[in-house]
Amino acid sequence: MKRVLLIFAILFTTIRAQQVELWGRAIPGGLIVGKATNAVQVRLNKKALKVDGAGYFVFGFDRDAKGKYLLAVYFKNGKSFRKEFKLKKWKYFVQRINRLKRKFVTPPKKYYKKINRERKIKREKKKLIGKIDTAYYAAGFIRPVKGGRISSKFGSQRILNGVPKSPHNGLDIALPAGTKVRAMSDGKVILVANNFFYSGNFVIIDHGQGLTSSYLHLRKIYVREGEFVRKGEIIGEVGSTGRATGPHLHWSVMWYKNRIDPNETLKIKLNRKPKIYAVKN
Repeated sequence: MKRVLLIFAILFTTIRAQQVELWGRAIPGGLIVGKATNAVQVRLNKKALKVDGAGYFVFGFDRDAKGKYLLAVYFKNGKSFRKEFKLKKWKYFVQRINRLKRKFVTPPKKYYKKINRERKIKREKKKLIGKIDTAYYAAGFIRPVKGGRISSKFGSQRILNGVPKSPHNGLDIALPAGTKVRAMSDGKVILVANNFFYSGNFVIIDHGQGLTSSYLHLRKIYVREGEFVRKGEIIGEVGSTGRATGPHLHWSVMWYKNRIDPNETLKIKLNRKPKIYAVKN
């Protein structure tokens, strides 16, 4: 009987070592978390993805992504797995607002130096992204605030006085000032910024393997740069700092430079059964 159980255990382990598990949706703005035990390399088209010791990897599709993407996973035993994703162009809400005062369309010139200085700070900090191999995001994802009204959806765009502005790369949630804001997953704080022209007080957290989240317009910040935070840990309070018309949280998610819909992270339940693909070749 013990011999039978041992053989079964070996077979089960072998099967699991030759499969790929995927959570998430392949759509513009979508995020996919994968797991492939004993994988030695994972590629999305020509880009090599980071894989941690447990076999976790992650990739996302930008707001404007379309066309074909090929996922390839290579295992220690020489076998490989391939899956193609086909993305269609996504339609987003466009709002046209005319007859606005110029200051609401472009910032006054006196703020240009400040804005350029702040952009440089963000560029320097973002160079750190992709250097963490560990999949901190494997802790799972939560909504950083409870309740609230969605005041601006991901991907929407405004055309002000005929001038197209950058698409909204996050989710705006209107809430009372002082509402606690929590980290959406485990990660390392790579930027704590104060009084930026556009974003006000904000925090950027690196969740590993190129995945980051940002929390803008905060009234207070409770964390420091370099600090490791756990999923659900309070990192600040909702505010209206920066260029904001009222208290709200701007929550955005990025995979490297790809803009991800924050709502897509909430659809990924790592404690639930994923899509499982057996490796045949």
